[in-house]
Amino acid sequence: MSHTKYYSIQIDHEDRLLFSGYACMNNDWDAWKLFLVLAECGSLNVASQRLGCSQPTLSRRLSLLEDRVGKNLFDRSTQGLSLTEFGSNLLEECENMADCADRIQRIVHGQDISLSGTVKLSVNEMIAQYYLPPIVPTFMETYPDLQLKTIVTNTATNLDKRDADVAIRMFRPHQPNLVTRHLANLELGAYASSAYIDNYGEPKKLQDFKERRILGFDKDKQLEEDSLALGWPIKNRELSFRTDNMPFMVEVAVNGGGIIFTHSIVARKRNLKRLKFELEIPPIPLYLTCHRDVRQNRKIKALMKFISEQFEDLST
Repeated sequence: MSHTKYYSIQIDHEDRLLFSGYACMNNDWDAWKLFLVLAECGSLNVASQRLGCSQPTLSRRLSLLEDRVGKNLFDRSTQGLSLTEFGSNLLEECENMADCADRIQRIVHGQDISLSGTVKLSVNEMIAQYYLPPIVPTFMETYPDLQLKTIVTNTATNLDKRDADVAIRMFRPHQPNLVTRHLANLELGAYASSAYIDNYGEPKKLQDFKERRILGFDKDKQLEEDSLALGWPIKNRELSFRTDNMPFMVEVAVNGGGIIFTHSIVARKRNLKRLKFELEIPPIPLYLTCHRDVRQNRKIKALMKFISEQFEDLST
């Protein structure tokens, strides 16, 4: 006897619509993935940019899906797309299906026993710019059949959806489905270039820092929150120079732009001089993480072991 599983979505008697997982949803999963993207983007134009296809193509595919189910899934307007009540009723079920599909892919990927193919690593800009370049060539020499794809972003990638296989993060992930390993504690300090110090003098007291140029973030609230915790609040809007690109900020400091609070390892690499600072700046913890479902994958295990060994001497 067949044990085929059916996924049914009964809307109501007036709709007279019953989706059968094998008869309809299974064969048209690509169409329902499109539905999810459109619901998230709220715009054909934005969705076409994300998916890399033309807006007319997406519009035709959406119309075909709506013709098949017999009802409009979205209301169209000059402001974009908004879910109809019918579309809203389907959204949660489609999201559940997407979660199941993602988990199946993770489990399958987790069984891969080869040391070839692609492994994806997610890191922020600072790690990519100042920590990885010396060690990536060694990884490629050690694993010549592996392709290392590095995603550089200051936002946390979604490991559930396999946007990355492994991530290095400067915060401890708390999701129960992630496997996390503490890599190191990165020392922080106040730094400036010799040229800046020669021109403006080295600050001796906390008050002196307030009279110097401090380089900091724009939208990122990290400096504001950390300085407030130290009892010396700094507001982004008060800074002479602001950027959320940390490597750019470091290089501005290297070229005499002002004082920066940054990683001691990075400052030494870029020949910045450490300044005396009355307040104790706590170190930044560094974590290595992957999804629990893929932790036994040989490629992912190899990458995590390699990173752990390369970063083990960074702790203060």
